[in-house]
Amino acid sequence: MSNYDFSQLSPHDFELICRDLLQAKWGLVLESFKAGKDGGVDFRYTQAGKQIIVRCKRFVETGFAGLLRELRKEADKVRKLKPSRYVLMTAAPLSDANKTKIVEVIGTQFLVKADIFGCADVNNLLRRHSEVERFHYKLWLASTNVLETVLHNDIVTQSDFQVEKIHSEIKRYVQGSAYPRALEALKADHVVILSGLPGVGKTTLANMLLYEHLTNGFEPIIVRADFAEGKAMFRKGKPQVFYFDDFMGTTFLGDKGSSDQQRQYRAIIEFIEMVGAVKDKRLILTTREQMLRQAWGASEQIRNAGLMDRKVVIHMGDYSMRQRAEILYNHVFFSDLPSEYRDQLLKNEFYFKIVKHDNFNPRLIEWLSTYRRFKHVPVGRYQTFVAQLLQDSAEIWRHAFEQQISDAGRSLLLTLFSFGGQMGNAVLREGFAALHAHRAQIYGLPRRPDDYTRARAELHGAFIRPTASDSIEFINPSVLDWLNRVVRQDPENAVDLIMSAARFTQVAHVWNFVQSEIGGASREALRQNIVLLAPTIGELATAERAIHHAKGVSYLAPSYEERLTTLIRMADMLRVSALLPAIEDVIARIEGERSETHCDIKKTIDAVRAYEQAEWEGLERFESFFRGCADELIASADHNCGSIELRELLEQYKVSATPNHPFQTALKKVFESFVSNYLSNEISGCQSGQDFDFLIDNLEYFGRTFDVDVNRAVSDVHKAYDEYSSYEDQIADQQMEEYREHTDMERESDDSIREMFGSLRCEH
Repeated sequence: MSNYDFSQLSPHDFELICRDLLQAKWGLVLESFKAGKDGGVDFRYTQAGKQIIVRCKRFVETGFAGLLRELRKEADKVRKLKPSRYVLMTAAPLSDANKTKIVEVIGTQFLVKADIFGCADVNNLLRRHSEVERFHYKLWLASTNVLETVLHNDIVTQSDFQVEKIHSEIKRYVQGSAYPRALEALKADHVVILSGLPGVGKTTLANMLLYEHLTNGFEPIIVRADFAEGKAMFRKGKPQVFYFDDFMGTTFLGDKGSSDQQRQYRAIIEFIEMVGAVKDKRLILTTREQMLRQAWGASEQIRNAGLMDRKVVIHMGDYSMRQRAEILYNHVFFSDLPSEYRDQLLKNEFYFKIVKHDNFNPRLIEWLSTYRRFKHVPVGRYQTFVAQLLQDSAEIWRHAFEQQISDAGRSLLLTLFSFGGQMGNAVLREGFAALHAHRAQIYGLPRRPDDYTRARAELHGAFIRPTASDSIEFINPSVLDWLNRVVRQDPENAVDLIMSAARFTQVAHVWNFVQSEIGGASREALRQNIVLLAPTIGELATAERAIHHAKGVSYLAPSYEERLTTLIRMADMLRVSALLPAIEDVIARIEGERSETHCDIKKTIDAVRAYEQAEWEGLERFESFFRGCADELIASADHNCGSIELRELLEQYKVSATPNHPFQTALKKVFESFVSNYLSNEISGCQSGQDFDFLIDNLEYFGRTFDVDVNRAVSDVHKAYDEYSSYEDQIADQQMEEYREHTDMERESDDSIREMFGSLRCEH
């Protein structure tokens, strides 16, 4: 039977074990209180006017001396509470004389020695209530018995297994939903492959699974280099658990078609089959998702071996908000973080911002709780430092991007970046083909006919994921953040992306990045290469938009007006004449379209505004075109114009405020047509109170501008608004009820998190 010193438990964990032990011993349920705000109470039981108060004091490090100092402060609280019975539980070792001294401090009217449970007494309760011990997995996983079993195993010593390191990690471990899934997979198939994004906790989970099997008498075999090691240590009739961390590491980044590579794949399959066929063997494997995808795409053997069926993917969604908080709490409590930095986490409940952040993951938490990594950061800036780390967590993708994926994989990620982070499969393939061919030629990269298929397979689930609409997108916003950094730090990427772009959409997205605050040196790189890039930009800007098919004609985005807006802003910022021919050609395309269809009002106004805001004299040659846009806009508005477009027109051309001006007269007719033909449709299209408010505001604006009576139109909107509001009230009542239930649950969860972090303020 283990004899615990409870150093592997945080104060919060120790409190929970004490609560469960007393509930098992007494056969009742104790009432809990928030740490740090309890007024001298951790747990309480009240009946018939009498109350039992329970206090839990860990005090592993400072022992009896520290405990006694704390209890002297506690004594006044006890006298004010006047409990019928006071119970003290501590991890500090206590002698009979120690207990006598504690009774003297608290008072004999409240406390007797039999109600003082020191380290030995708590261990005795654990022996009598083994179900409590088993439930609190961290207690026995980190026990000295399990540690000694591993440390004195010759095989482990020979393989240089860092047992103490893993042992120290256990106290920080929080069990998410992936743990039982992985354990069940091991029991059913004897083999589990743990996969997931960088930093999500694959190795830590594997270590916990390994320790779970050590407590059940399995011999640990740590495989370091290849599966030949595992075969050599395989013993029939002996329970063994084999552990291979990152089993598809850099060894498998070579030529996937080589005979040596195929032999390694075959070795994987053979060993998995060997372990899977024997009841007393287990195999725990970890891999980055992209590595498994690479192997799956490269080897028919791997595809046919059913490895994906043995995979347990770990997601951050496997951790509840409470478990996230426990991860942070454990890392902070068992860290070397100075107390003043811990206080910063507690200040204004800053820890909530961490655990509720979209970019939360265990690796980031380890980073922000390791003092040597940020000891240069002043205490007063620690919160800012943590917030910036969470906001810009892209750094966790560096190693995987630079070392673990293929050149084709990098080309695909850069292509997706150029489309803004999401694009349909067919267009993405087209863009990839152009960029990868360009990069292969410039940088001497190898190419294969199936590069796109293989790259998409290796990145799936690691960097990218499919959407319901058959598009591909980045799996996490921080991937896009990382690629922003890649292009910013190596601005030649921006040049490559435009030079090899297959669609103007890519040019527009890359330009938006280049001219943004985070564009860095990429703007200067474009300026230096713009003469070389201009022909490509012009060709893409004037590429055909219309696609004729059986059902009519559809148009590719962006429109020529949108392309013109981008080109005007690009030329104005770069001040290069090389782009002027492209602008001329796009204008010609626009004029060609206008002979067949009306212009898009909003997109045309955007182009006009871009021109009017430009300061470069080189653009003056296009003045007549943009001046003539007014007539085109009137014609389009006369054909079909909503309230938003009409107001944009009136605000763009200020001359409309002049009474009886031809422009105002024309738009007044547009307004009359709108009220007669389109107002009812626009009312029906309102889907929020804000939509109705905007429509009413627009109508009243038209009334003032044209000096007409709009009361009837406004009344119609108000009537529809009232009907909508009545329906919305019913929905709102239902949603409010659901919200209250959700808020109550969330409040309970938040309160329990406050309780946990409150113990960081206390001395234990």
